[in-house]
Amino acid sequence: MITYCYAVWDEFVNFIGGRSGILHWIIFCAALVFCAFLGKGDRKRLFWPSVLVLLFFFNPVFYATIGIRFLSGIYWRILWMLPVSFVIAYALTQFTFKWKKNVVRVTVVVAACVCIAVTGEREFSKETYQEKENAYEISQAAIEISDVVMGSLMDWKENIIVPNELLCDVRQYSCSVGLLYGRNAGGFITDIEDDERAVYEEMSREEPDLEIVTGIAKNRNCRYIVFNTSFHRIPEDLSGYGYEKLTVVQEDYAVYRRIPE
Repeated sequence: MITYCYAVWDEFVNFIGGRSGILHWIIFCAALVFCAFLGKGDRKRLFWPSVLVLLFFFNPVFYATIGIRFLSGIYWRILWMLPVSFVIAYALTQFTFKWKKNVVRVTVVVAACVCIAVTGEREFSKETYQEKENAYEISQAAIEISDVVMGSLMDWKENIIVPNELLCDVRQYSCSVGLLYGRNAGGFITDIEDDERAVYEEMSREEPDLEIVTGIAKNRNCRYIVFNTSFHRIPEDLSGYGYEKLTVVQEDYAVYRRIPE
């Protein structure tokens, strides 16, 4: 049971981002306690539902019986049920109105905003945000690659191999274009199979072992392999591995198709 307690705590720490998010959660807990004293209505709407979620989340028995079996890899999403931002905003508003002096009100609000800003992250930084390229708001390369594959489907769906940066975008565009492995390769939800892991590791290298990638691709019936030529250092001609260059998308993505036997 101690092991499950540690596992739950790790889920929590990973969710809040370690020490960087602890102050934000201290503010939330303080706001939640404050809501408990505001009146029966606020306790019923905010305090008790949040406490119930926390009791379930931090319950090692619940984690061992339900979490591992049905929520493996996404157990932390239970915390999405907590109205963290709303509780903080609501409690802060109620708290400031209890003070008559405007100077005190402004000081409290500014102090809370500073704490939240310091512990937060910039969502619209160059690393996390870029101007949309199309109506789908995903990489244009993912769309064009998917269109190339859908132009000559052998069945209702094709499984392909793409560079890591396109894994999330391709899966959002069309169900007709599947992936040998998706974002699970990074351990997001569940583990992937050994051969999928082998391909993922090679695609993460600048000089992938083409024998491994193409060999597994053939065994798993992946007719298309896409390489990022600005990252992957591979020969242009892959006919010796059973694949031919079909086209280049967005200058950096070379699409190879298996040569019919």
